Amino acid sequence: MLRISTFSTAIATASNQPGLRHWLAALLLAFITMSGLSYINFLPALVSALAGEIGFSEVQAGQIVALNGYGALCGSSLAIFLVRNIRYRPVLMTALLLLASMDIATLWLDDFLLLLGWRFLAGLAGGLALGLGVALLARHPYPDRAFGALLFVQFSVGSLVIYLLPTLEAMLSAHAVFYVMASFAVLSLVFVCLLPTGRLLAVPAQAPGASLGSDRRSAVITVLLLLAAMLVYQIAASAIWAYAALIGTAAGIANETVSTTIAVTGMLGLLGALLPMMLGNRYGRLPWLIAGCVLSISAAVLLTFSGQGPYYTLALALLFFSWPAVQSFLLAATAVLDSTGRLATIAAVVSSIGLATGPLLASALITEGNFSQMLQVGASLFVVSLLLLYKPILWSGQHAKEA
Repeated sequence: MLRISTFSTAIATASNQPGLRHWLAALLLAFITMSGLSYINFLPALVSALAGEIGFSEVQAGQIVALNGYGALCGSSLAIFLVRNIRYRPVLMTALLLLASMDIATLWLDDFLLLLGWRFLAGLAGGLALGLGVALLARHPYPDRAFGALLFVQFSVGSLVIYLLPTLEAMLSAHAVFYVMASFAVLSLVFVCLLPTGRLLAVPAQAPGASLGSDRRSAVITVLLLLAAMLVYQIAASAIWAYAALIGTAAGIANETVSTTIAVTGMLGLLGALLPMMLGNRYGRLPWLIAGCVLSISAAVLLTFSGQGPYYTLALALLFFSWPAVQSFLLAATAVLDSTGRLATIAAVVSSIGLATGPLLASALITEGNFSQMLQVGASLFVVSLLLLYKPILWSGQHAKEA
């Protein structure tokens, strides 16, 4: 049996190129972090299940998902104050155990208001696990690659679950998606046991990204713009992602074809995540971020023509390719600006706000199966994100480079 007792060294030190220990550390932490908010990876399947056989309306499904996301926001906010002073193993295990229990218990809840509160609490536990996981990933010596691993795991899991879920629903019930979510939390409990013991203490003060005090005002502006860009991008992407399946069916595409299309095009997210994993910050982050935002804008525009199958497929392919790359590079930019991991945890909170707000915004913009207004707003938000990230990425690149 593989014993991973040397991962503390892998997280604390770096060589010129990442070794096997660095990759193993990144992948384990990526899966644990993913499981805290695993439903995001197959959000269309969750929304479709809630708005289908489980019996809620499309708007109610969006609200349930949004409350889960706001619970995650509170949990990640709590992690901000814990990352420097706690022993992460017992906290992570407690959060994941609560999350698994609440996901299973959801099967017996059919009252809308009760389910709203219950999923908020489940999100609270998952958000805490997410925040701690992000802090650990931020302290990885290769943050671009570590966050690329996170997005790689997310899109791998998302595509696989969306592809298998119809079969699982036939075998179990419409609640199969909650069985899957609980299973990920349980598996993450095992992975936590393989991680090193200790506290999430700050790394040495002279680590990359730790010396920004010489221009405090520019640093603050950089951080705020960077977080704003991340927030706006996540709102737009999650709004479209939440209703991706319903956009296809509303356009007259068969349910089975929609599920297959989402699963297959979602695999392109793996390629998008591989960019930061393989390249790191070797060629800079800005060109990839600009390209990713442009592709995302194109995806939102193309989805307005989703009645034609090729446009629907191409749009999802563009979105799924660009989303993980954009998020990985933005998270890595926050990691190099603060070596303690606290800023990355704040970024996780901001990301949770965006992920929760996107479905809620989308539910307010759709009218009787018409998604045009929502898609137009999504395209506009991608443009805003591109404008917001340009200067902070340039500034951070001048002050902090990958080790």
